[in-house]
Order: sequence, then C-alpha cells, then structure tokens
Amino acid sequence: MRVFVTGGTGFIGSAVVRELLGSGHEVVGLARSVEAAAALAAAGADAHRGDLDDLASLRNGAAASDGVIHTAFNNIGETTDFAASTRIDREAIEAIGEALAGSGRPFVITSGTGLLEPGKLATEDAAPDPASPAALRIPSEATALSLDRLGRASVRPAPPAVSSWRGRSRLRPRAHRDRPRDQRVGVSR
Repeated sequence: MRVFVTGGTGFIGSAVVRELLGSGHEVVGLARSVEAAAALAAAGADAHRGDLDDLASLRNGAAASDGVIHTAFNNIGETTDFAASTRIDREAIEAIGEALAGSGRPFVITSGTGLLEPGKLATEDAAPDPASPAALRIPSEATALSLDRLGRASVRPAPPAVSSWRGRSRLRPRAHRDRPRDQRVGVSR
C-alpha cells in the first residue's frame, strides 16, 4: 500500500513512517524543506515537496496514494499563532478529503486528548470539550469526521505531550501544563 504521510519527520509522524515501512508499505512523506526530504529518504521513504499551506500539493499527494495519515501541524513554537495553525490544519484536511472523496481510501488524522473533558472516561463517542484549551482544533476533527460520508475517515487522539522540540517533550497547548496535575488529560493518578 502506498501511504501519504504528512508530518512524517515529526515526533508522531516519524514513528508512523517507521511502522509503515517496517510492515512493507511504500511511504511518501510531505517534506517542506530539503532537510525533511533528506530525513525521509534516510528512513526509506519518498519525499513529496510541499507544506500544509500548499493545498494543491496536498491534493496531489493524496490523489497519488492508497491512503493518507495526517500528523502534521504548524504549531511549532511558543510564538506560533495557534488559531492560524488550526485554520491551516482544517483547510489541509478539507483538501486531502476532496482528493480522496468517494474513493474508499482510508484517511486518518491525529488530534489530541487535550480536547477531551478532564476526569471523564473517553470513548470513541466522546464529544470534544468546548472549554478545552485546545478547542480551536474542534473544527479540524469535525471536518475529518464529516468526510466519513465520502469514504473512510477517522480521528486518532494522541496525548498532549507527544511533540519534541530540541530533544525535549513539550505540552501543547501551554494552558494544559498550567492545570493542576490531577486535572491534566493523560496523567495517571
């Protein structure tokens, strides 16, 4: 299976790429830089140049694949505009969904457990918490889930401390780490 992976050099995406390659799949990763393309090549994947703002490139990558796993997100630092990043994410999901519409090819996005209500058991049917510090991501999830009527789409939550920057894990959004420990999502008590 030829799988198009966005964010293939990121913390989650690089693990996805390794797993897919190890299972015998062909992987094409979205690469926004020469360095990202080199990292994908070193892992054994092909690079597809573009970024989340380049909707035509995303459509082309998705159209040439047997399925898509979207792990990329532009929130890469403390000064990044989170609202703009979530808008870009939603538009990227829409573009990929358009390319896959009616094909039956799978489309998986990663989201965050930070969208879930703290202290409550979460299931596949759990609604996002509009009071969550990550609530701006709710439209991305809703967009992905609306694509299910066009083919196959799913949302897979990831814990809030999955990204790495300069070798350190960090929590996103920042408000999560400001909560008392017993109110953080994904923290065992």
